Formats: sequence, C-alpha cells, structure tokens
Amino acid sequence: MASGNGIGDRGARPYRKHKPLPALIVIGVLALGAIIVWINAAVGKGDVDEAVKCDPPASPPPGVTFSTLPHNSLDDRAPIPPDKVAVKVLNASSTRGQGGIATTALKELGFTGAGEPANDPAYDGRVAKCRGQIRFGENGVTAARTLSLVVPCAELVQDNRKDASVDLVTGSLFGDIRPRAEARQILTQLADWSRTHQGGGGNEQSAGAKAPVIDQTLLASARDVAC
Repeated sequence: MASGNGIGDRGARPYRKHKPLPALIVIGVLALGAIIVWINAAVGKGDVDEAVKCDPPASPPPGVTFSTLPHNSLDDRAPIPPDKVAVKVLNASSTRGQGGIATTALKELGFTGAGEPANDPAYDGRVAKCRGQIRFGENGVTAARTLSLVVPCAELVQDNRKDASVDLVTGSLFGDIRPRAEARQILTQLADWSRTHQGGGGNEQSAGAKAPVIDQTLLASARDVAC
C-alpha cells in the first residue's frame, strides 16, 4: 500500500536554477568594447605623435636645448590674439622662398608681429621631412597654442629661450597654411577681443592673465585634422 496521501506532491515543480551565462556575455561584450575604445584612443595619440615627427631630428645650435612635446600638450592652454604673437618663420625645406610665403600667409591671418623669415640653423644643409615645427620657450606657450590652431600638424618643440617669441619651421611637407573654419573663427574672436583691449602692449607678456575665453569644443575642432 502506498503511503501518504499525495497532497503536496501534486503540482510541485522542481527548482529551476537561472543560468547567469547571458548576463555574463553582455557584461563581457561591454567590457571588451570599453577596452577597444581605450586602445584606439591610446594608439591614435601615438599615431599622431609619430605622424608629425620630423626626420631627421633638429640639431639645436650651441647653448640651445630642444625637447619634443606630445601633439596635445598645449590643449589645456588658452590662446592669445594673433597680433600678440611674435613669430618668425624658419625654412627647413628645399623650397626657396617658403619662409616668405608662410610669413605672408600668417600676416593675412592676423599675425601682424611676424618677423622676417630666415633659413633654419637647426637644419643647416639638411631638410626636415615633416610638415614643420613650432618652437617656443616657457614664456611662449600660449603664443604657440595660437599658432598650433593654424598649423595643427606641426611638431611641438620647447626650447630654453627666455622671451615669448615662437618659431614656425617649415618642412618638406609644409605646403600651404590652410586653417579649418573653426580656427579662423577663433582667430576672429581673438582679434575682436584684442581690438577692444588696446593699450596692453604688443606681445604675450603684456597680454598677461587677461585673455578671451574660447569654447573648448571649438578649440578641439580647430585641430581635428588628419596629419
């Protein structure tokens, strides 16, 4: 005879253990995506630094030191008006007159303080195989920032000069100065600000801490180019 009345047995279902596999797959896919984005960002930065690198490296004259900086090293610095930038073009290409052409282009963009061009002593008898370089000292970082907006693929080189002047070196791949529309918009804003603040002098040191505030998205777009 069977024992028990079976009441509690009927309708009872075994416990179903939920499998965590689908959730783990989703988490894994999201994590993999984040890793890929991080790797692409890191590799992309390295690609830009390599793409703008001048070959052979510049040879500093006696008493001068050169330190190559990452392409984005000035991104956190505010640019100053172009008329406050004391810039000189140095020709390190094999194209005769390249320095004069670049100087004229800079003046047309508002860099009215551009000096007379010259050949680059750091590439005496050699050619820089690159777009070019922007050389500056500790007191010229914001001037270099402004220049980097119109020549975004120039290699950034810091030296030990004491003043706020900057040098724009033209390499064999320099071509023409053709800033993006966003860069031209920034230059216009900077020039307008400078006109309303006349009397403060004509260089970066006199510009001091007072500088126009430029939208960060606009600044990023100005240098968003393929080098």
